[in-house]
Amino acid sequence: MGDEEVAGVEPAKGGGSKLIIILLVVVALLVIGGGAAAYFLVFSKGAEEEVAAKPEKEKTQDLTKMATLGSTMQMDPFVVNLAGNASRYLKVVIVLQLSVPELAEEITNRSPQIKDSILTVLSSKSADEILTVQGKYDLKVDLIRRINSNLTLGVVRELFFTEFVVQ
Repeated sequence: MGDEEVAGVEPAKGGGSKLIIILLVVVALLVIGGGAAAYFLVFSKGAEEEVAAKPEKEKTQDLTKMATLGSTMQMDPFVVNLAGNASRYLKVVIVLQLSVPELAEEITNRSPQIKDSILTVLSSKSADEILTVQGKYDLKVDLIRRINSNLTLGVVRELFFTEFVVQ
């Protein structure tokens, strides 16, 4: 009877190999998943430790740098005819980033000269020149250079277009 039970319990040879393959695939997936989890845990902790390890002096310097970016001053909107085509015009609103807060008063006092410089530069450009990214960048550089030539107490560090419409 013992031989009969053993003979009846024996699995088919084809079914056993399928079971082994399935178990190997499951084990491989677990190993890959565990490896991926360990990788992400190690590297995410490393990034947190780098931030935590950053010296306080560097953090203070970063905050100081942000604080010394300077104040800003919004100019009145400018509307000018563009060069080359009398039917096209540009409406632009400019915000200036100032090196020192006192510069805002100087810009207000020299408003006629600064506005004239801005209008001269804007009206000298064609629509084709200012509609590209490079054209806008070149326009910013020209405007900063012209505005700074009128100032004595500081400089305009950056110029932002908060509105830029060509029609």
